[in-house]
Amino acid sequence: MSFNFHWLPTARRGKVPGMMASAEPGSRTFRLPDGTLACTRPIRPEDGVFLSRGLARLSPAGHAYRFLHYRKRFTAAELHYLTNCDFIDHIAIVLTILDHHGRQVDGVGVTRCVRTREDHELAEVAIVIVDEWQRRGGGTALLRHLRDLALTAGILRWTAFSLDENIAAARLFSRFGTPLLRRGAGQGASETTYTLHRSD
Repeated sequence: MSFNFHWLPTARRGKVPGMMASAEPGSRTFRLPDGTLACTRPIRPEDGVFLSRGLARLSPAGHAYRFLHYRKRFTAAELHYLTNCDFIDHIAIVLTILDHHGRQVDGVGVTRCVRTREDHELAEVAIVIVDEWQRRGGGTALLRHLRDLALTAGILRWTAFSLDENIAAARLFSRFGTPLLRRGAGQGASETTYTLHRSD
């Protein structure tokens, strides 16, 4: 899955209602199926370091699944764009691992959606989790949190770009939306549009 970094959404600050309070405003603390204490929360500007470190932790397959090609680093402009979200047109949620005191010890995933210019109710969506934390329940928590905020912001559909071989991503997105349209995007990739479910 990939994002068009050339379009920067209009920054319209506003309070987003409907969040579950936890260790900090807007965060959701829970346990993964293996008992690990984790948290999903809105991204912050200081999370640029976490995004850069996470990029270095991805395997070649992880790079291909997320960016459709190998990506060595983010530029300063990209990190600013990725971490300074208005949570109206651009929403991003991070997954962090907590210690038994509730303190963040590792950042392991991020998901985001960006509203399209052509359709106010449609947003491009993507998710990435570092390899060692995949298939442990974090992706479900991330997309649930993102889905809830997207619906609050008036986003009713997601469109996702992914490699055709990335069956896990398609299954995960289908948990939160009904596939409406799937079309080839070239180079073994497809674009799928989902209508968001209002509940799991």
